[in-house]
Amino acid sequence: MKRRDAFKKIGLAGIALSTIGISLPSMAQSQDIAKDNLIINRQKMKIANTESPTEFELKHTPEISFLESDEKGFTLVKIHMGSQGIVHPTLENHWIDYMKIYKNDKLVASTEFEKGSIRGFSEYFIKLEKGNVVLVEIGCNLHGIWTNTATF
Repeated sequence: MKRRDAFKKIGLAGIALSTIGISLPSMAQSQDIAKDNLIINRQKMKIANTESPTEFELKHTPEISFLESDEKGFTLVKIHMGSQGIVHPTLENHWIDYMKIYKNDKLVASTEFEKGSIRGFSEYFIKLEKGNVVLVEIGCNLHGIWTNTATF
């Protein structure tokens, strides 16, 4: 009987907590909270001297390449997280956490990256016409938001 009474009390406590809006975080919520605590910089950044970018600036600037196009006008767009052969690190505490791609100022793709589990490189087929501007925005959890543009 004592066990049954204990289970009733636990059940009633759970109902009481949920009634007043208190809930315990799930495992997924705990991981999201831990990840969010590592995202500490959302300042927009830019290369100080475009004629002579530093290695730090290059590893945070997405490199955009246009490759082949198909008969329907979709062009393979290749994006590296880093420029001129300098690749952004992928560590548990330092990584590119998201990327957004815009075509003529309209969002066409958005990707979120998990910490330490994927190196920043993506390819997309985007419908492009001559003169379209592609802007790629990436977020480094430590060093802010970086962008680069390329005209097709």
